[in-house]
Amino acid sequence: MRPFTNIFQWLESIFKVWKRELYLTFRDKAVVIFFIVLCAVYPVLYSLIYNTEVANDMKVVVVDHNRSHLTRDFVRQLDATPEVCVMDYVSNMQDAQRLLHAHECYGIVYFPADFTRNALGGTQAHVSLYADMGVLIRFKQMLTALTNVQQHVCSQIQGAKISVISGEGGSIIENEHVPLGNVAMGVASAVLPCILLLVLQQSMVLGICTLHGGSCDRRLRNRGIDPLAIHAGVGASIIGKTLAHLFIYILPAIYVLHFVPIFFDFPQNGNPLHIVAFILPFLIVCSLFGQTLQAFVSDRESTFLVIAFSSVVFVLLSGITWPRYLMSPLWTAVGNAIPSTWAAQGYIAIKTNGASLWQVGHAYGMLWLLAAFYFVAAYLVERFITRRRYSFSR
Repeated sequence: MRPFTNIFQWLESIFKVWKRELYLTFRDKAVVIFFIVLCAVYPVLYSLIYNTEVANDMKVVVVDHNRSHLTRDFVRQLDATPEVCVMDYVSNMQDAQRLLHAHECYGIVYFPADFTRNALGGTQAHVSLYADMGVLIRFKQMLTALTNVQQHVCSQIQGAKISVISGEGGSIIENEHVPLGNVAMGVASAVLPCILLLVLQQSMVLGICTLHGGSCDRRLRNRGIDPLAIHAGVGASIIGKTLAHLFIYILPAIYVLHFVPIFFDFPQNGNPLHIVAFILPFLIVCSLFGQTLQAFVSDRESTFLVIAFSSVVFVLLSGITWPRYLMSPLWTAVGNAIPSTWAAQGYIAIKTNGASLWQVGHAYGMLWLLAAFYFVAAYLVERFITRRRYSFSR
């Protein structure tokens, strides 16, 4: 009967830690803000900011030194595109650059004097785009519009020759693009899934580290003793805390990752049950990740240093701003140790592209592998750093 008694006592200690963690969470206003309010407000805020999806009506001015019917038709077609809004014609590049530097426009379209002669004479004609590169998406939108109009004008000029070769009007080769998943090809649909996961991860880590900082402060005031601590083994303490965090976060996670995208009409192609099953190990590993980062927290104030340092790094390594396969092996390895990296890969594939849980098996398996890794890391932190740190101060 003794083994059963030990198991019962172990389960009882897990339950006590779970209950204590919930009590500490909901009695601490700061932690409630981090755990609940941030998850409720930040996803909506980010979604509202990026809800436009596509940057349209980029203002440009035209410097036309050719002043021909062809250039006027080119500009008229360019202005008709959703990406570009032609503000006005200006007489020279100096005036155009002055408008650009004053941020009254974002680009300059320049036609040289020989544009029509070269275009109709079979010589390569040049049309130049001078763009404000402060925001790359502006340049991308303007370049896309200019390229599309350029191709259309070229097809009009060469229409007769093409019809002779092909035997009928139109282009010999037609191109077609078929977007998968993010059919709107919008910024929000592409970026926000990863942002939402980072919000969940960082808010949980922030709350966990704040709770630990509060425990550190109580120990400092009471000669190394936390009067609210539960005497439990290291493993039972970690499991109890993780279950408490999972209990708190399951509803916010469903709200953030399922209902927020529905509210803002983002792509909905995945099975909700597969999403829930995929997010489960993500929440577990986020809790263990936060308990590991406790090693760098000695009071409540130091929590914000940990978050301030890690948040920017996690965003950069997540693949939002730069493809991960172009990063150095070192930074790729560091990114692989961040829970949101693998969560983003699987969540986007399921939610946006309609993949099944089995099709994202690699990312799913990596989350469980990270959970095992951070359980060991959290165990070592609790056993050899946290508990030993205050055993010397008694």
